[in-house]
Amino acid sequence: MRFAKMLGSLAVAIAAVGVVACSPSTDTAGSLPAGSGSGSGSNPESSEAGPLLFTIGMHIEPLGPTAQAAAAQPSTAGKPGGASRPGPDYNNVEMFERSVADMETLAGIVEEHGGKMTIQAQSPFTTTAVNTGSTILSDLQDAGHEIGLHFHEDAHLGKTVNELGTEKWCEVMKEEIGFIHDAGVEGDINYWSGGNLYSHLLEAATCAGLSVNSDWKNPDTQQTDLALVGTVPWRPSGSVSGSGATLDTSAFASHDPSGEVIFLPEGNYDRSDFAASRRSEEAGGDEAYFEYLESQLLRSVETAVPGKVNVFHFTIHPGEFRGNNNDPFGVIERFLSEVVDPLVAEGKVEWATLSEMAAAFEEWEDENPGADPREGQDAASPAPSDSGTAAGASPTVPASTSPAAPASGGKPRTGKAYTGKVDRDVTYCTAGGTALKMDIYYPQGASGETPAVLYVHGGGWTGGSKSGGSGSETIPSLVAEGFLVAAVDYRLAPKDKWPAQIEDVKCAVRYLRANAEKYSIDADSIGAYGGSAGGHLVSMLGVTDGDEGFEGTGGWAGVSSRVQAVVSMFGAGDMTVEFNGASQAILTGVFGVESRPSEVLAKASPVTWASSDDPPFLLLHGEKDKLVPLSQSQVLHDALMKAGTEPELVVVKNAGHGFAPTGGAISPTRTEISAMIAAFFAEHLK
Repeated sequence: MRFAKMLGSLAVAIAAVGVVACSPSTDTAGSLPAGSGSGSGSNPESSEAGPLLFTIGMHIEPLGPTAQAAAAQPSTAGKPGGASRPGPDYNNVEMFERSVADMETLAGIVEEHGGKMTIQAQSPFTTTAVNTGSTILSDLQDAGHEIGLHFHEDAHLGKTVNELGTEKWCEVMKEEIGFIHDAGVEGDINYWSGGNLYSHLLEAATCAGLSVNSDWKNPDTQQTDLALVGTVPWRPSGSVSGSGATLDTSAFASHDPSGEVIFLPEGNYDRSDFAASRRSEEAGGDEAYFEYLESQLLRSVETAVPGKVNVFHFTIHPGEFRGNNNDPFGVIERFLSEVVDPLVAEGKVEWATLSEMAAAFEEWEDENPGADPREGQDAASPAPSDSGTAAGASPTVPASTSPAAPASGGKPRTGKAYTGKVDRDVTYCTAGGTALKMDIYYPQGASGETPAVLYVHGGGWTGGSKSGGSGSETIPSLVAEGFLVAAVDYRLAPKDKWPAQIEDVKCAVRYLRANAEKYSIDADSIGAYGGSAGGHLVSMLGVTDGDEGFEGTGGWAGVSSRVQAVVSMFGAGDMTVEFNGASQAILTGVFGVESRPSEVLAKASPVTWASSDDPPFLLLHGEKDKLVPLSQSQVLHDALMKAGTEPELVVVKNAGHGFAPTGGAISPTRTEISAMIAAFFAEHLK
């Protein structure tokens, strides 16, 4: 196949979004929403990720002298250290009331969509609430929202904050919690944010009675260590240490099952500056901010880990995203209506406060004593079911009661004895010291040789697993149509950079072809399909063979990795052009390049390799996809057409990334899409 360099130009990247979340009082922590706990992926017997637990938090900043600063000598009142604090001041009753009105409006918007917020408060807002008799915090708590502590350490403890002992930190944290109670909030305060760089933070917080934390970013750089990014909570084994170039987050990123504090990551974000970039000049305004937030929420839904509790949350402030006077906070209303509500309706997202998320995680811990939630685990087989499988969930196929297929050699598996069964965790290749696994779903009602289809999951090349992702819901349809389906795991970035991912899926094809007799499959009838990053990988399978340098050394050398049919769903066609799903973090973390143009990205682009001997392609893409735009499938379609093949392109109406409904019901429906994929493979592989 030919190699044509496709070098794109750089454009300004869309800004990322900061996140934090909320935490309830003890009075509500024990009352979980429907679907939390075991329904949220905490059941160790489940092979599918439950709903992603989702909430919105609100930070109330220490605008004006805090209670501790105001109590200092007049010459040092204001910002600790003696400098005056110009600008907004919550000691100003007019400003206080303006923020109260914003809080009530935003809480009402969230309530209309079935959600609850956490208001994270500190002085001087809390002390002004007490002094004026305002009941805003208790009113919000009565409405079901939760109240936590936001703690800007220097505003309360001064410039020498990191030199103070845990006793002083504990004392002031308790004092700030006391002001929240004085403002009418009942029950314990469990959640806090802030104090991130203090080397004894966890000890101080535990002393103050706090047990749930999130929103970690370096206040000096406004960056978040990507080791702390993800969807699965854990208990940090220690606070961070050092500062600047010596900052060490390794203890914080490690799980201690006996730790006192639960940390709830913000979500599976793809860049380290998401917590601050919305305020940058490159952010592109409120709409661009929420477009990025949408892409990262969908990314987190797609990469949620089966059998674990998975979370996502972000933060707003009073007065932020106000828009114009005719449409105050309209961007938030649209985000909830067009993005969150459809995901909730599909069962992919569920509202839950931070303490409810923490309680669900504790339930998972009870069911998995001593387990490390951060450690990757292969999900168990799902229970048989006659009902349809929700989109994005692991397919419902009976678990095999027979021994797993051997990696090599052994008696061939033929006939109907194994039909309708599944063999889990079959080692198909070994690459870079990693044993690569696949799940093999045997066709129903088959005898003799059958065609095979490889399923490749998505997840931005950095996450996801063979047991989930967009496309896994189609496996039952393929099995019912007489296909053997092999769902594969592959090495993930940033640990293993490109081209490890394509090398692994090519090795999976070689394994199936080399073991065709064992699995009773037709070695000349192997197809592949996947979504998002999986769509990109199967497209690369379709347009490359053994001459482009992607075969790797995982095993089965000399066997062809060609496939005979490809279905790509919302996958990338040209990595040399900029789009949200190919952010700078992806370029660096996955492909090891710093910028475009790049020969690495050109070689990683399916459009580069399109030629007349490529197999049939079916491209499916949502018309409103903001993560991987429709143009990515269109450009691949055009390249294949120009090369002399006849690809099919289906544009899914009202669909965003992952075919999430956006502005209405999608068309074709997910059921119709699965039937379309099965029919396509039947036409070209049987």
